[in-house]
Amino acid sequence: MRATPTTDLDKARRDLDTVGYCIVEDVAPTNLVHRVRDRVLEQASAERDAGQAFVQDGNTQWVANVLNKGEVFLELLTCSETSLDLCRHVLGPDFILSCSNAPIAGPATRRMKMHSDQYWTPTIQQEPLGYSRLGDNGLDRSDVGHSAVSRNYLFPPCMVTLVWAITDFTADNGATVFVPGSHNSGLQPDYRHDFTDAVPAEMPAGSIVLWDGRTWHATGANETQDQYRIGVTNNMVAPMIRPLVNYPYSLRTDMAEQLDERQKQLLGFTTWTAYGNEGVPMQNLKYFKPAVDQPGPMR
Repeated sequence: MRATPTTDLDKARRDLDTVGYCIVEDVAPTNLVHRVRDRVLEQASAERDAGQAFVQDGNTQWVANVLNKGEVFLELLTCSETSLDLCRHVLGPDFILSCSNAPIAGPATRRMKMHSDQYWTPTIQQEPLGYSRLGDNGLDRSDVGHSAVSRNYLFPPCMVTLVWAITDFTADNGATVFVPGSHNSGLQPDYRHDFTDAVPAEMPAGSIVLWDGRTWHATGANETQDQYRIGVTNNMVAPMIRPLVNYPYSLRTDMAEQLDERQKQLLGFTTWTAYGNEGVPMQNLKYFKPAVDQPGPMR
């Protein structure tokens, strides 16, 4: 079983539950997709020229922390209620952004190692009083698997990753590949394994692929001669989870001043219950500390 592109939200939710990911077409407006593509390519070129490009897996350039690099990325973040609804389906009503980047998988990009974004999830022990220490659960784990065999005892999903397709994603140009059902395995993938059963999430530009943080996946190999597969990632986490990027600290002042109330909440500029406060009286638990001296748009 694999997820197939759809515009039916009920099917997308079922795919998330059963195979661990979903593909939804026609989510981002075409004009916005074109503007995002142009901004990503312009920024990527400038970062290469400045010697600041981050490249991995042969020929994948990551434009990092894109919310500091153009208003268009903030627009993309909240352009569709569909993407936010699917995040709520997995995480519940409250979640925050952990990071947002733009990976460009160029020709000769190798397939990334299979992994899950929620790699620190402990394996649930069935023995009485047995448990895994959360701080011990790093990338190098012994409780790994090769196949998506379901278990009865599972740690719940704490994060969701979605990728906006800024260009078409195909099996040949590096579409993200998944091991369907792996979110129910309770294990992490063995990165030494080939996972020849992984399936690509093919979709046209303007679509999203969204997955449970426990699902095994990887950026696919780009075997084309001249195609650059561009995506923008939004990684969402439950509001009590420490995000990868501290946006109240790192977001540039000029970008922070543009945030609407929904974006402030998503970027952690408001508290969840008392989490994220500054130690001020309870009636003043919202905070707003824009950053300075962060790298911004480059041309």
